[in-house]
Amino acid sequence: MTFPSPLHYKLESYERAIETSDMHEQRVGAAIGSYESKPMTEFLGWGEDGCFVVATTGVVELEYAAIQKASGAFDAPCRGTIELTGPDRLECIGRLTTQKVNEMKEGEALLAFITSRKGTIVADVIVRVCKDAVLLDVDINVVQQLCDHITSYVVMEEVEIVNRTDSIHWIWCVGPQAKDISLEGVDVHPLPTGLLGIVGVAIMDSPENVHSVWERLMHSDVHPIGWYALNMARVERHAPLFLIDFDTNNLPHETSLLSSRVRFDKGCYLGQEVIARMESLGKPKQQVVQIQMQSDDLPVSGAQIWIDNTTNGTPVGVVTSSAMSPMGGAVPAVIAMVGKKCYAQGARVFMHVGTNVVEGIVQPL
Repeated sequence: MTFPSPLHYKLESYERAIETSDMHEQRVGAAIGSYESKPMTEFLGWGEDGCFVVATTGVVELEYAAIQKASGAFDAPCRGTIELTGPDRLECIGRLTTQKVNEMKEGEALLAFITSRKGTIVADVIVRVCKDAVLLDVDINVVQQLCDHITSYVVMEEVEIVNRTDSIHWIWCVGPQAKDISLEGVDVHPLPTGLLGIVGVAIMDSPENVHSVWERLMHSDVHPIGWYALNMARVERHAPLFLIDFDTNNLPHETSLLSSRVRFDKGCYLGQEVIARMESLGKPKQQVVQIQMQSDDLPVSGAQIWIDNTTNGTPVGVVTSSAMSPMGGAVPAVIAMVGKKCYAQGARVFMHVGTNVVEGIVQPL
């Protein structure tokens, strides 16, 4: 089922104002013209049955600048919400996640993996503690599977699990000024930096009210942004994202995100034995890394990776995300999943960009 954003039509008709210079009035013979505002918003699909998100409101460079220097607002219909209520809500989710959630206080948010009995990732979630509920903020493409997974492991706990995706809508505000956003009567929650590598907050409201919230943000000098600019900022900060750089087939150790998602000093949880054994004895078969490109060539997502420049034989990995990095001097930023043969720091790997074979150096995230 595709969940339409309640802001879709507002954003579809958004007209970006671009300042024009009046210098032609001071220059004899200068060409004279005018700029007419018009809707330039583009959308892209988020998963096969997920939703549509804003790709850009017209000028990616201006959106990227807002993320770096001010604050940008990203409409996030790509996030689903599961609500847990009842006296055993924290205990219930604590038995299924890799984080210490039992000690969380109201208003706090933690990134965590929910894992299967085999230790694989069921979902990468933001656990949010509210006054009378625990909210699981998760990619919309796995929200129903996650609901079913949690329900199947409820035994004696007094807990109610409800998919609230159709009644809770999220707006992400990111950038150095985003942490100062405060709207009276609106729930503003932390947005863990480890999710996108960017400082920000998450605004939660009902679909009926998000129109007014969006207008208030725009009047507070917050700039609308799309996924192209947000993804560019995420990739250059080397922040892997669930269902893009890793998925439900991966173990936590393969994501390179243990420090922000996994606590090895917590009590029992589903899949803990496998994860603890990997930490103590094993090395993952593959791992998410960054690749430091040795040229200006940008490999696309899905490009295969080889261990030598002949690019013969079996590939040893795949590019999962790539973008030009303005903060890095417009060099390519690349995230990849690579095999054990080449995920050591400093390993040389090779990719095709068009007909060229280009080199990269593996670096940890």
